[in-house]
Amino acid sequence: MRPAADRMPAGGSAVAPAMPWRWPAALVILAALALAAGGLRLARSPHEGLDTARGALGAALFAEGADAPLRLLGPSARLPLPEAPKPVEMVIAVPPQPSATQAPAAAPPATAPAAVQAASPQAAAAACQRLLKRLPTISAKDCAATHLAESGAFSVQGTPLYWRDVPPPKASAQGAKAAGPAERPLRVLVVGAMHGDELTAAALAMRWIELAQDGAVASRQPVHWRFIPVLNPDGLLARKPTRVNARGVDLNRNFPTPNWERDAPIYWDKRTRRDPRRWPGPTPLSEPESRFLHTQMDTDFKPDLVVSIHAPYGVLDYDGPLPPPNRLGQLRLDQLGIFPGSLGHYGSVRQGMPVVTIELKHELHMPDDSQVLQMWRDLLRWMDNNLADAPARSAH
Repeated sequence: MRPAADRMPAGGSAVAPAMPWRWPAALVILAALALAAGGLRLARSPHEGLDTARGALGAALFAEGADAPLRLLGPSARLPLPEAPKPVEMVIAVPPQPSATQAPAAAPPATAPAAVQAASPQAAAAACQRLLKRLPTISAKDCAATHLAESGAFSVQGTPLYWRDVPPPKASAQGAKAAGPAERPLRVLVVGAMHGDELTAAALAMRWIELAQDGAVASRQPVHWRFIPVLNPDGLLARKPTRVNARGVDLNRNFPTPNWERDAPIYWDKRTRRDPRRWPGPTPLSEPESRFLHTQMDTDFKPDLVVSIHAPYGVLDYDGPLPPPNRLGQLRLDQLGIFPGSLGHYGSVRQGMPVVTIELKHELHMPDDSQVLQMWRDLLRWMDNNLADAPARSAH
């Protein structure tokens, strides 16, 4: 962990170090023009160097932000797109499947998304048979109870992207008001396993589906939940689970943030030193998995809140216009900064929506049941305190 004085705030910009040589006058002029056009603005990671501290397992599975430092500005930021690395540990095989980007059948209107119908018992059982071996602490019975359904979208290798909708009940538990015919419920999108080697992220999303369905611990306002517990099934189901998808792309660097074409390749080339686990892809939204999530955010579901579950930082991150939650369970707020192409950066800057990023303490070992419940309680409390007027405020 770098000392606090050396950490950069999320909105800060890097400062170029003094050059040990003199530039010709023409180059100085070109540099000034490039700076005027807009320099590269990247936040330093407060967790720089933790890959080494975590040892071999941590280095293999470490998630967001363990990137080498970058201090570039102006002309240096305008390099060509680096050559894409070869996908690691995965063999690309695209069987004849429906288009990876096709919308679900009978796509719901953007202003009033219809509830996704639960899968048949046979379809839900097939989903659990495929995913269960990689879901820590999730039993076959618990998995079946989530009633996962195929969304109609597919991964690079043709694996269905499963989801589950939990609309607000007609009569809410513990005094929560029911959604009336003219009342728009709050929409919350929960995403797990964007990185396939973060197995606990998928398992927590599955556990929360059960809590949302049960309704014993509920928000004071009606909530329409949409869960995508495994966004990166190819990475999750690889012989050795991988952060990237089947084309070697880090999905959490593949969203269309401002100046992606300029910043993302430079960030990957210079700051991560071409780490194949953090390749942003050839273009924003180049991957079917990121396009599917982007469609949910931009047109189909249009959530008021996105909760993205990761591991293994053991902190709570946040991007967005509202006051952040200070803690969820034992996870305390520690905002990690912005990254080109990240979901938090895209959601907060392009969509103006809050994005809560949960970083569980371990990618293989789940928090105990009391923490799973406490994180859920704390999330609902923060929603009640900060999102009560979201339907009236938002321009969906």
